[in-house]
Amino acid sequence: MKQTLIAICAAGFSVIASQGAAIAVGDSSFETNAAITAPGGWSDDLSPDWSERDGANNGGSFEEYIAGFSADGNNHVGMNTGVYLWQDTGVAFQPNTTYTLSIAAGNRGGQSAAGNLTTFGLLNDATNLGVANYANTAAVTADAGITEASAQYDAFANVTEGAFGDAPDLVFTTGAVAPAGNVVVLLGADGPAGRSHFDNIRLDATAVPEPASALLGALAGLVLLRRRR
Repeated sequence: MKQTLIAICAAGFSVIASQGAAIAVGDSSFETNAAITAPGGWSDDLSPDWSERDGANNGGSFEEYIAGFSADGNNHVGMNTGVYLWQDTGVAFQPNTTYTLSIAAGNRGGQSAAGNLTTFGLLNDATNLGVANYANTAAVTADAGITEASAQYDAFANVTEGAFGDAPDLVFTTGAVAPAGNVVVLLGADGPAGRSHFDNIRLDATAVPEPASALLGALAGLVLLRRRR
């Protein structure tokens, strides 16, 4: 009886805790560029879903189609050191919510041999990203005023050469008071040289029950148990 009660209460809690939903990321796999139609094709004209800042090195970013080198679809985005991209999802941060940002990072071999670091993060303000305030993503993520969470991943050290692999998820949970502003996705290249490659950007939001909600879930389990008896 005791084990049944625990199971039912846990079930009531899990229903409340698992209300996750994907947040749409525009051109999440960089496939919408009509100028790229075959292997070897590339373009420095990015989708309007993404905004770009060249940073100190002014190297630029580009979408390209390299046969067999992608995580989803045909294309991916490459960046030279010091470049970053961002996208305002238009979705406001919510209280008591866990946000999970997932990315695929590529190791092209020779052009990433310096151990390039891909940077990815979640911001709550994109106002200053298009001006000269930041030389690179390291400077962006040092600004606690707009950065909620960030991480770095070395694809050269962790992904098979010529392939893409998922970086560990970036997970950020808000408190009872949500950060002001929308969820902004940040991607950037911060290695000493070479390039970083990104593909298949995914973002998920899952409501985290407050203690009172969790108690309601447990009580619902108790009511269900009584009815079954």
